[in-house]
Amino acid sequence: MPGIRVAVDATTPVRLRAVSSLLADGRIERIGVMGTKPPVSWGDRAVAIGSADGWDVVVGIEPAPGQPSVSVGEEGTVSGAGPSGLTRALARRFGLTTMAATSVGRPVHGGPRFGFPQPLGWLHGEPADDIHQCPITSRLAGILATDQNSRSVAIVDVRDFLDGCALAAGVLLFAGGATGPVWASADRYLEEVAVVGLVLADTAD
Repeated sequence: MPGIRVAVDATTPVRLRAVSSLLADGRIERIGVMGTKPPVSWGDRAVAIGSADGWDVVVGIEPAPGQPSVSVGEEGTVSGAGPSGLTRALARRFGLTTMAATSVGRPVHGGPRFGFPQPLGWLHGEPADDIHQCPITSRLAGILATDQNSRSVAIVDVRDFLDGCALAAGVLLFAGGATGPVWASADRYLEEVAVVGLVLADTAD
């Protein structure tokens, strides 16, 4: 089966990380890089482009009419390919009801506490939609789904790496034929997340 051709605006650290992850996967035929010169270390499968017209899928670029896209937000052929979507995928896959994720900011005191794997440990969270936000000043990030009793599943890593891998996994989900929010294909999405290098911690293990 031929690979897919992905056009990426690589002007953010998260998308740069996503490109690096995608280049390691044989399902990606070529990556068109906009906004920066591809480093030599990326090899000849990464090429500088001035337009995304004709590419199979775009990331961080306004798609042409009918052109597929993968995004962190709510729009796109595959959507939610970021920390929030990954948190929801964990909750759906393992049947857990309470979700939390770190955010950048001053830590809060009081309110519900969530036990992330070390080195994050226990953090206080603030309700925000369906995912509690736990502000931290660290370069690390974490996401967690729990039943607040016997089981929690979580991922902790460097923030840009976690975010970039979540985005790359969304592209690989698209390469496998999936559409919609990533948590609608939670099993497959978490498989792709593992492929690109994120490690799940599960207290049930």
